[in-house]
Amino acid sequence: MKPVLVYLATLFLTLITGPSSGARILGIIPIPSYSHQIAYQALWKTLSQRGHEVFLVTANPISDTNLKNLTQFGIEEGYELIKPLNFLQDRLTSTWVDIVTNYILKMGEPLSELVYSHPEFKKVYAPDSGQKFDVVIVEAIITPGCYALAHRFDAPLIGTYSLGLMQHFNYVIGNPVLSSHPSNWELGKNVGLNLPFWKRLKNFVTMWTHLFTEYGENYYGLQQKVANKYLGNVPSVKEMEKNMSLVLVNQQDEISYARPYVPNVITFGSLHVSDNVKPLPKDLKEFVDSSPNGFVYVSFGTNVQTAAFSKELKSIFFDVLSNLPLKVVWKFKGDLPKSSNIYTAEWFSQQSILAHPNIKLFVYQGGLQSTEEAVHFGVPLVGLPVLADQDMQISKMVSLGVCRFVEILELTKETLDEAIRDVLTDKRYKENMTRLHNLIKDKPRSHMENVIWWIEYVIRNKGAPHLRSTIADEPWYQRYDVDIIAFLSIILFMTLVFSLYVAYKILLVIAKYYATSVTSEKQKVDKLYSELSRGKIYEKKRKKRVGRNTTRKIVLYKRGREKEEKQDDDDEKEEVEVEAETM
Repeated sequence: MKPVLVYLATLFLTLITGPSSGARILGIIPIPSYSHQIAYQALWKTLSQRGHEVFLVTANPISDTNLKNLTQFGIEEGYELIKPLNFLQDRLTSTWVDIVTNYILKMGEPLSELVYSHPEFKKVYAPDSGQKFDVVIVEAIITPGCYALAHRFDAPLIGTYSLGLMQHFNYVIGNPVLSSHPSNWELGKNVGLNLPFWKRLKNFVTMWTHLFTEYGENYYGLQQKVANKYLGNVPSVKEMEKNMSLVLVNQQDEISYARPYVPNVITFGSLHVSDNVKPLPKDLKEFVDSSPNGFVYVSFGTNVQTAAFSKELKSIFFDVLSNLPLKVVWKFKGDLPKSSNIYTAEWFSQQSILAHPNIKLFVYQGGLQSTEEAVHFGVPLVGLPVLADQDMQISKMVSLGVCRFVEILELTKETLDEAIRDVLTDKRYKENMTRLHNLIKDKPRSHMENVIWWIEYVIRNKGAPHLRSTIADEPWYQRYDVDIIAFLSIILFMTLVFSLYVAYKILLVIAKYYATSVTSEKQKVDKLYSELSRGKIYEKKRKKRVGRNTTRKIVLYKRGREKEEKQDDDDEKEEVEVEAETM
């Protein structure tokens, strides 16, 4: 029933979108990774089924002979470029930023060379080929030299991302660069919410140093040389990157950390997921059907090679899985001991397994496409991230209550067994996953319909420059007002310094005034004290002098009295003598 509804919706969309049917579309998806290719394969099929003529350069050609409007140019040789990489070992010794710097970016030049040097594709873009295209769609990760094909055919350019945007590309198109936000998957476990200052400072320095040192002239210069080599002198591929009409990003807000985007970013997801899954092989079907307790599916995707697991790591997985009270389907390449409850193979039709009613748990590496499939089929998770965006993806799923996180570099039998048994026995994981499944389906139209509408919108309007943000043209210091912040900071600093200087001078004046006042008062006190002291001495002297005078007066008085008394005595004596004589 669902395929019929999708067909009817697609037919209705065709009727209302107007005369964009029958366009010629060139797609360039060179990254040699199955997860990068599978994200778009259903898109190419649907576009060709809608009557568009699709030319596709890809590392994984689609094997469908019924697609009459699809011409493919396979560059499978690109897989030779990633063979030397051991992502599990790199996780132990390097950050993802280191891996991008030392390996991933260096793959860009040879990948662009593979695209341009394909003998059949060279005939398509040859000057005298007579070929025309209405839109060019390029995977916008490490091959900007391929953007020049849009210039060659004078067609609008659309970029695509099979996972969340890298911070470099966020910066190029005008999205804010959020160095510590959990959506910044390039810094792995170092990002998060409400981080302390010093950790945010470290992330800030790491991210901006990476952007300004690795995406400079060496990166774009080499890509420009490849484009010029095959197409003649073409305009700057760096400027072409800034002027894309649209960027299609495989990211859904429900299962990622939502962040702001400029208008020409169109998000999508789960294009590769289908309810019309292939039937399981007979022996595998019998194995999972016969499990009364259900089964666990274990897969680490296509980029993590289980053959490279250490003996210790293999032993941990085998011991835990072989002792579970249910069966296990394990995507594994290599030798293992025999176990009656474990079924291994180098490859499985993953959606067919996840759609089986007996599945209880998916143990995985955190790949985005695997996450989308698990949500679609409602299967709880145990995640052991290894590379790229997998830390971020598992972190988000843990926050939604549908997953348990286990660090693969610190793996023990106890931690793995505990995580698996917890998800198997706690019904909340399954209930939360069912709610998430319903939430992600609650949309006015499917992601496929939305993406096709936007592609045809660009075709109808011969580009979409009005959706492009002018922020992309601003230097970094203007878009974040760093120059204004710096200016205001300098003014504030100078004002503060001047205020401190004035306050210092005022304090000096006050101190001087106070010191002068104190000195003056001290002098007055000293003077008064001196005067008082002199007064006391004078008084003492005066008192002493008065005392001496008094004493002297007393002595003189006494002497006078004695003299008077003697005189009186003499007078009296004389009178007596006179009187005597008279008688």
